[in-house]
Amino acid sequence: MAQSLEQIMDGAEGLLAVLPNVRVKAVVGPDLPVSGQASVALVMTPAIDSYRQTMGRGKYELDLEVLMLTSADVDRVGQRKLAAFASQTGVASVRAAVEADKTLGGTCDESWVASFRPLGIEEVGVIGYFGGLFTIHLATSGV
Repeated sequence: MAQSLEQIMDGAEGLLAVLPNVRVKAVVGPDLPVSGQASVALVMTPAIDSYRQTMGRGKYELDLEVLMLTSADVDRVGQRKLAAFASQTGVASVRAAVEADKTLGGTCDESWVASFRPLGIEEVGVIGYFGGLFTIHLATSGV
């Protein structure tokens, strides 16, 4: 049975919630608890370029983006925390957490972390936090 986008996003959030000192949030704003040891992960709603191609019958693929915020400033502490999240292995590795259950909690057939990029200075200025963007690619059953 096909899972809803909300269920897939919830599955990804569940895997990210095991990372040390990470709060999985549903909102970005001035009240985010990004301070001290705490970081925030936000699973973004995926883009759907074409419903007919993306969510047709059979299998379809999506990219989930995860916004990881590590500090209110571009600083050494935030950089090192972001590096730990971007690492292939380790207790803070987003890749290791997501790929520990490639079904995202049973919501898809397969998933993997496809890419990571740190936020640029302009992006940090707009949202007020330093961090990076992970892309989780997944394949799941259509309707």
